[in-house]
Amino acid sequence: MTNEILSEVGDGIATLTLNRPQRINAVNRAMVDQMSDILHAWADDDRVQQVRLAGAGERGFCAGADVRALRDSIVAGHPDQALDFLYAEYEMERYIAYYPKPVTSYLSGIAMGAGLGIGLHNTTSIGQPGTRWAMPETAIGLWPDVGVCYELSRAPGRIGEYLAMSGQTIDGLSAHWAGLLVECRGGDDPASSALAAASGWIDECFAGEDAGEIVAALELHPDKDARGAAETIRARSPLSVCVALQAVRNARAMAEIGDVFDQDGKLATTFMADPADFVEGVRAKMVDKDGNPRWRHARIEDVDPAEVATRFMTEI
Repeated sequence: MTNEILSEVGDGIATLTLNRPQRINAVNRAMVDQMSDILHAWADDDRVQQVRLAGAGERGFCAGADVRALRDSIVAGHPDQALDFLYAEYEMERYIAYYPKPVTSYLSGIAMGAGLGIGLHNTTSIGQPGTRWAMPETAIGLWPDVGVCYELSRAPGRIGEYLAMSGQTIDGLSAHWAGLLVECRGGDDPASSALAAASGWIDECFAGEDAGEIVAALELHPDKDARGAAETIRARSPLSVCVALQAVRNARAMAEIGDVFDQDGKLATTFMADPADFVEGVRAKMVDKDGNPRWRHARIEDVDPAEVATRFMTEI
């Protein structure tokens, strides 16, 4: 047991707090295992009528998984450790998604990656206008995982494709408008959000058949924000961008969130077996911090659709 997870029970309410504020509560393996043990115990505890999830500190609920630690495992020659972490993380988040008691999550500040895997599924997710919601994995050579493609695929129009491919950060009001938060406390009319205002060019451009067609449409669009989105996507891992698009579109046809977690498990297997872009993406963003990742593919147009397809084919 560590003090990176705090728990208490009182008056029928059990509160679990991510307590690693110096890292914006980035989740490591010990935290995943401890959370899983606590949640399983509470499920059978008659004292617990409902569960609350929160993050310690003022910066945010959770910045995601500790991806730098995952990279360290791979560089040290232990990719199996990184894969085991992802399997354990997904299993814990899947458990929350099917939890037998009501769960409320408070997604204030930064709520990204694993933070959304923990706080988004089957919960009353409560944010604020200052919530910073994102699945930024394409920037580090991964794909939007932790089951969130389920919610992305059910967002209005083509918002899911946009957020998955670009990794764009949105505010709490935008997330509420898109159905990615249940509530935004202190916010205005969700229809007035920045994301709602951009939905026209998003729906138009992200209806494209493939990632290359989508980016080409963005680059030619008269709206400067559309052209800015193209620039952002061009900077991401080309392979990850293509996988992200396919993952969201696959999820749109899936009946339940468990199917999306199964897809994430397969993708984790193939990405950790061939992690070059992930290792490079984390290096450029978190290790050397030079902001100049050298991706395997120079351009989105260079990614073979067959390579994308193989990422989804591994049985686990």
